[in-house]
Amino acid sequence: MTVATQPILLVEDNPDTVEFLSKRLVEAGYNVKVARNGLDALRIATSEHPAAIVMDINLPQMNGDEVCRQLRQQPATSRIPVIFVTAETEQRVQDLLEPKLTVCLEKAIKSKTLLAALDDVLN
Repeated sequence: MTVATQPILLVEDNPDTVEFLSKRLVEAGYNVKVARNGLDALRIATSEHPAAIVMDINLPQMNGDEVCRQLRQQPATSRIPVIFVTAETEQRVQDLLEPKLTVCLEKAIKSKTLLAALDDVLN
């Protein structure tokens, strides 16, 4: 699957961050779907099986770490890579981190860092 055809689920409730990250991902050739809360993220990930998920931790309705835990419990979604982009400390998601499957990046992220992380988990 080429980059241009790989669907990425972006889960973020801050409109400015959604605009910044989605613009960078689209410019890089990704097909971006946006969820603004954890429940929508879980629903979309379960029904559409994106190639990867870029997600904040602090979300309305269900936190990102809980979304990730629930995805890991379902065989159909357990191997979808998750990249947390958050102002939280990595400690909060330490038990969820798996090489090539779940990584954590700090907010105020540079687009090159995010794209490199996506390339790493998708290849």
